[in-house]
Amino acid sequence: MNKFYQQPKGLIWLESILFFLLGVGLAIFIIEKGDAQPLFYSAFILYVPISQFLYTPLFKLTGGYTYYSPMLLGYMANNQQIDLHSGTSFDYLCVMRTYSPGIEFRNRLLMYHLEGLLQIISRIEHKHMQESVNIVGTSYFFNDRTLQKLGFQLEKASLFYRINLFLNFIDLWWMYSLSQGKWSIPKVWHAKKAHIQGAKLVEQKMALQGLLQTLKAKQKEVH
Repeated sequence: MNKFYQQPKGLIWLESILFFLLGVGLAIFIIEKGDAQPLFYSAFILYVPISQFLYTPLFKLTGGYTYYSPMLLGYMANNQQIDLHSGTSFDYLCVMRTYSPGIEFRNRLLMYHLEGLLQIISRIEHKHMQESVNIVGTSYFFNDRTLQKLGFQLEKASLFYRINLFLNFIDLWWMYSLSQGKWSIPKVWHAKKAHIQGAKLVEQKMALQGLLQTLKAKQKEVH
């Protein structure tokens, strides 16, 4: 659980708004400096990961991000489509900081992803979400064969998704390195779009539960 959201509601809103205003202020600062010194616009390379961190709390509070587990969210999710993403750098800091880099970190992250998929299944089963919903994600972290066994269809990621991954490369780099236990470059250029219909995901409930239990057993062995 993300402890940030366990604070008093008023304090959460206050901190979230302050983070957001800080992000907006940084953007304005870069733009103003860039007018006089165009090379200053290159600072947006660093601004992207910083803004992801600062904007996360307010995006969650306003419904831009819908969390299905502490480390799996849907961006602007609706009854037609859920665009799945792993947690942001803000979530990594608040949720994953107690786990050791490498196997423990990677297994815990995968467990959160599976728990998120099972939460989506639960919502479909309880009629809080339509069976026809299209569940989409861009995969460079999961094994392609595993995704296919779980019923996901894979195809080449669109140009939009590829650009988005490269814009977030700094974050993806250090997050992926933590999961590998060493400095590693994520193969974002090999990213694939994975998608599955809600009804098909429900059919994979037992398989997802089995994979989750396997990871939990491995986590116990680590400890």
